[in-house]
Amino acid sequence: MGFLFLGLSFPLPCFASETTAPTEEVSSKINLEAILVSIDNFFNRYPFFVATVTFIWLVVIPLTEEYLQKYKFISAINAFKKLQDDPNSQLLDIRDSRSLASLESPNLKILNKSALHVEFREGNEEGFVNKLLENFGEPENTTICIIDNFDGNSMKAAELLVKNGFKEAYAIRGGIRGKKGWQEIQETLLPPSVCVYPKKKVKLSKELNTNGGVQRQDNNDDDFSSSTSFSNSKKENNNNRDVSSINPTLQSKAVQRPSSPYPNYPDLKPPSSPTPSKPKS
Repeated sequence: MGFLFLGLSFPLPCFASETTAPTEEVSSKINLEAILVSIDNFFNRYPFFVATVTFIWLVVIPLTEEYLQKYKFISAINAFKKLQDDPNSQLLDIRDSRSLASLESPNLKILNKSALHVEFREGNEEGFVNKLLENFGEPENTTICIIDNFDGNSMKAAELLVKNGFKEAYAIRGGIRGKKGWQEIQETLLPPSVCVYPKKKVKLSKELNTNGGVQRQDNNDDDFSSSTSFSNSKKENNNNRDVSSINPTLQSKAVQRPSSPYPNYPDLKPPSSPTPSKPKS
């Protein structure tokens, strides 16, 4: 009986664990709710502080990172200003030779510079970087402005150049043909000497047909002129044949002029003047 009394007076450990578990869950829920309530109270008490922190986190920090980044987009007018102000800056054209044949790179003689053309292809990044390193002896002091047909590969090339030791690399937004690119702003914001225009088809055909294409065109003109003269002479011969095929009597009548001055009376001859009589002796 004594042992039974002691067992009832002191609860077993298993029952104790079951009774304490719900209290711990309730306390954890209470603590979580208290944290949420305290955060809400803080936002309500200091709204300007919360707004300032959010603005810094979402706006200031990304802009700062973009400003400090060594490769980024740049507008065409700002790229021209950088090429003009920075003597160590260089324009790099990464288009293929076909695009370059139809639309040349901007002429930078006004800045005593010239655009460098090195084609960029995905999968040949190492060869691309090696060609540039051959042209620039001090890449750590060189700023590159990259121009493409649009801006598809220019940012990739800029990142690649910065990772391989160049000081800065800028991808011209819009490229040379795209929206707000070089061609779109050149008429209003750039000097005329750096403007680019597509080549005319006649000039392009003359450059491509170097094996006598222009002479072939002249020969065609000669053939055309000779064919026209031949057709004209043929027409004249046909006319002569038509005339010769007419009855000769009709030809003689057509040739002979009527003796009568009156068309309605062809047989009527004009009166002859009387012969003067001899004077009497």
